[in-house]
Amino acid sequence: MAKKLIELKNIYKSFDDEIVVKDFNLYVNKNEFVTLVGPSGCGKTTTLRMIGGFEFPDSGEIILNGERVNEIPPYHRPINTVFQRYALFPHLNVFDNVAYGLRNFNRVFEDVKSNVRKSYEKEKKELLKKIQDKNISKDEKSESKYRLKEIKSEIKEKISNEKEKLYETNLASIEKRYDKKEKELLSKIEDLENNTVRIEKANEELEQLEDKIHEETIGMKKLEKAKVLQKYNKELLTLRKIAYQEDIDDLYKELKIVYKYRSDEEKSAKSLMMSKHHINEAVLDALNLVKLSGYENRKISNMSGGQQQRVAIARAIVNKPKILLLDEPLAALDLKLRQNMQYELKEMQRELGITFIYVTHDQEEALTMSDIVVVMDNGEIQQIGTPQDIYNEPKNRFVASFIGESNIIRAKYKTPKQVEFMGTVFDCTDENFKNGEICDVVIRPEDFDIVPLEEAKLKGIVDSIIFKGVVYEICAIIQGKEFVIHKYEKFEVGDEIGLTVDPFEIHLMKVKES
Repeated sequence: MAKKLIELKNIYKSFDDEIVVKDFNLYVNKNEFVTLVGPSGCGKTTTLRMIGGFEFPDSGEIILNGERVNEIPPYHRPINTVFQRYALFPHLNVFDNVAYGLRNFNRVFEDVKSNVRKSYEKEKKELLKKIQDKNISKDEKSESKYRLKEIKSEIKEKISNEKEKLYETNLASIEKRYDKKEKELLSKIEDLENNTVRIEKANEELEQLEDKIHEETIGMKKLEKAKVLQKYNKELLTLRKIAYQEDIDDLYKELKIVYKYRSDEEKSAKSLMMSKHHINEAVLDALNLVKLSGYENRKISNMSGGQQQRVAIARAIVNKPKILLLDEPLAALDLKLRQNMQYELKEMQRELGITFIYVTHDQEEALTMSDIVVVMDNGEIQQIGTPQDIYNEPKNRFVASFIGESNIIRAKYKTPKQVEFMGTVFDCTDENFKNGEICDVVIRPEDFDIVPLEEAKLKGIVDSIIFKGVVYEICAIIQGKEFVIHKYEKFEVGDEIGLTVDPFEIHLMKVKES
């Protein structure tokens, strides 16, 4: 069963007495790609900012991983954000931009703090209810307020204790790992240093091989000699390494690195931050994931918009957030690059296993990338569903017209599975309507079939035709109403065409009472 990671319950938000998000209810499961889509000003970015902690709701609850986080600031939430304008630091190179969060933030410690706060969540809710209850006495309310203060102090003390425990655990882990590495290396060094026979044997074999090469290359030209040397190069390197004790030198170098890494990690353990070499590994992994390996030292100002966007994504994912918020991150890119990045982001989400919440006004982008689409208008959710549900089964006129192109016609439901519009009765598949009920019919442009006039249920005159790359967009006038039809066949303006539509391509919607 899917695990709920985010819940938004009865969220309201207003600016200057204007409600921009109202009665918003949504839950997001772990590892889902959810897209908020709608026209400008519909409240989608405000909703995203409330999830991220950049805005606080006027009322309602935001619950992340079981914890109410309404008043918790962004840097204490298991969330990172990719902004529309990327918000990169122009004075830092690519590496330092990506490493910034790792040098200033510890995801494990934030999770520990969250768990401490969650352990008091139930008691805090009960106390707040008592304080707001008019039937509770003043003494009980005072006790509840005092207890809330106590809880605040207890949380602070527990977090401090947990921090100390985490430090001790990290230190013990470092000691265990590096003691083992040091022991293994010192043992190897001792074995090699004491094994004088192998060194003598390697010297003898090296001398024999060099004599053999000398004999083979007598009288040869420079290029021919190089070919012979290339043939024996691997064997020569191996023997020289043993004979000159370079393999022992390499182990001493490795031991030196182990001592350095241990020292770095012990220093970092106090602040609960990552050590330098772990930061380096994490940054390089993140840059590899966004296909920017080798760009570590590049200045941000010397990068294209698409490359800057990848840096912003790498910076957001490098410390492995549970949730990644993306606020129209592809809006500034050209069409081709935007389409490429859509597929790459979806693949990245699958690979990382992070929950993505994405904001866009681009309907095609929402349908292409998402597991779940949330259609918004005027601060309210109009419909939630899979891309297929949203496109094929729109719930109202707004969704039908905003997501893709639609022909929407007022109709009357006749007998079961029959509907009448444009003076003609059509078979349909919808059954949740009463006989004689007024409804709206939605037919997508690609769902019309053009047939011979004698077989047609509707007849129209071609008013205009536009080639759209794959199909022709035909505008036909039928009984004074304009219909949009997408077909591969080309027609001429003025042609009479016959249309029909299959029952399962006719979608019926309830008419909203005004």
